[in-house]
Amino acid sequence: MFDNDINPEEYVKENRKKVLAVVRGSDDPFARACAWALLDRYTPDNELDELHDELDAVVERRGKP
Repeated sequence: MFDNDINPEEYVKENRKKVLAVVRGSDDPFARACAWALLDRYTPDNELDELHDELDAVVERRGKP
């Protein structure tokens, strides 16, 4: 059964590496976009620059603008 009480902020905090792995390695653009949206929304403000750098690195590895 699906748990409707999932706190997305806690989920991202507890599963950050897994969510980043989707951004880095998924071949599914929708999955990457969803993972990125979670990170963007639930990353503390003081970590946003680091998150932006991570996205830049993913874009460079994929060779896309």
